[in-house]
Amino acid sequence: MEEKKYFDFSDYKTRKGFNVFRPLCNLCCNTRIKLVVEGEENIKRDDGFIIAANHSIIYDPIFIATACKDKLLHFVAKYEVFKNPIVAAILKSCNAFPIVRGKGDMQAINYASDLIKKGKVLCIFPEGTRSRDGYPKKAKSGVGYIARNAKCDVVPAAICISEKGKFGSEVYVKFGEAIKYEDMNFTEEGGNKENKEVANMVMDNIVLLWRECRKKCKSK
Repeated sequence: MEEKKYFDFSDYKTRKGFNVFRPLCNLCCNTRIKLVVEGEENIKRDDGFIIAANHSIIYDPIFIATACKDKLLHFVAKYEVFKNPIVAAILKSCNAFPIVRGKGDMQAINYASDLIKKGKVLCIFPEGTRSRDGYPKKAKSGVGYIARNAKCDVVPAAICISEKGKFGSEVYVKFGEAIKYEDMNFTEEGGNKENKEVANMVMDNIVLLWRECRKKCKSK
């Protein structure tokens, strides 16, 4: 696949590049916006798992990474952004890796699964792209596929912004209770149908969290 030119899929090292940007991100989240984090107890664990969140603006990975405080995450990013060598270098330093969307990119999916098996935390946006109107959309089957391969739990997360991009906006990040691997009811025969069903289950949990956050945004 074309993205092989831009990333070494044999490298599972967790890099600390985000720690360089973390002070600036914390500053922005404490001055330009107000970041409100709930459900932190649901990510206080030492095993490998998935954080799955809705996606509406380019800063969502930063909001999630900042909300996770000192935990270093691995991110899935569209392979097109890796064509720019400067952007690619920054993304790699922050543990992002490329995926070709809509083509069943098994190399990226297997890499993601292996990261989790090695005890890493993967952040994925199941919709596969940003929602232009801010409302969560349907999930692609990828999050289900990775959960099946890695035999891992999925922690749903919601991101809701009171006034998109405006100074003083409140950004709510809420982590829900983990969806246990055992509760996903995978079978050997289920295949992609079950992957899609699990992806829908994950997205349903994200939407419930998002609605809770949205009520708080609208009440301000």
